[in-house]
Amino acid sequence: MNKTQVITVPIKPQRGWIYQMRNTLGLTLNKLAQACAVSTPTIAQAERGEVSGKITVETLRRAAEAMNCEFVYAFKPKSNFEEFINSRAYEKAKRILSNADLHMSLEDQRVSGELEQRIQNLKKKLIKEGKVW
Repeated sequence: MNKTQVITVPIKPQRGWIYQMRNTLGLTLNKLAQACAVSTPTIAQAERGEVSGKITVETLRRAAEAMNCEFVYAFKPKSNFEEFINSRAYEKAKRILSNADLHMSLEDQRVSGELEQRIQNLKKKLIKEGKVW
């Protein structure tokens, strides 16, 4: 499996990260606007946009940079990461081997051995080689 850094993602604050960090740092809308080189209404709009989900990644990055914060953008699997990878590898292995079995049986060359065991073996190989996608 490819080396993947697993991070814990905190729950987004109700009023958004820009508002939360700005207030934690004791910055007014005006001070943050100056640091971002934009108008005060633009920062207020960014805070509202973050809450409504209508903000760009670039705006978030610029706000984080102005507050001397590291901007982190991530996708987090809905399930346990290990379960997620195992499930993905299993489905890929099953698809590959089921398709191959169909073609082999049509040519009367079906591979001996239980399909499930071959799927498990291929799943392990796909995970080891980092080829679950």
